[in-house]
Amino acid sequence: MKLNTLFKVFALGVGFPFAAGCTVASEEEPVASEEEPAGGQQALGASSEAEGTWLSTRYSFGFCRGECITTVSRDGVDLSLTACTHTQGCPRSNRATLTDAGSRKLEEIEDALAGARLDNRYGCPDCADGGATSVRLRRDGHETSHLYQYADAPAPLVALDRLVTDLRLGLDSCTPGPLLKLSPGCKPR
Repeated sequence: MKLNTLFKVFALGVGFPFAAGCTVASEEEPVASEEEPAGGQQALGASSEAEGTWLSTRYSFGFCRGECITTVSRDGVDLSLTACTHTQGCPRSNRATLTDAGSRKLEEIEDALAGARLDNRYGCPDCADGGATSVRLRRDGHETSHLYQYADAPAPLVALDRLVTDLRLGLDSCTPGPLLKLSPGCKPR
């Protein structure tokens, strides 16, 4: 048995929440665009009809116990957080509404993303069980997905990653803030 495999078995056996040295495929594979240029980049020309709408962000960890997959989704100004396990479904879901300040900040970020060149995948997401982040956008009428290492957003997605992280933390801990107003019945982690 290889040393790396032995370590994984040991780590799982003693209850470590993360084992090192593994790559776990994401359940949400990047969506390929028909108009995708060579090299895996998705490029969209800036036009008066260009849009850069954020749809959702999914955070996942391969070897993990408990709520290992968290998704923050958006429908207009409505937000939802769904917290799932690998084996027991999604035991928790919280809802909120973007405040005017949250809507303005998101709109600024979306405007900046409208013509940005984005790859489907960056680096090695969830390698060494460091986690993965997958962002879904609707740009120029097409849905795209962009996968990267957790907490290591590529330059064009840094502002969106920071904003969604703030929204996720508020939804996850049931803490209202200047960006969101929580719906009744919020269940903190």
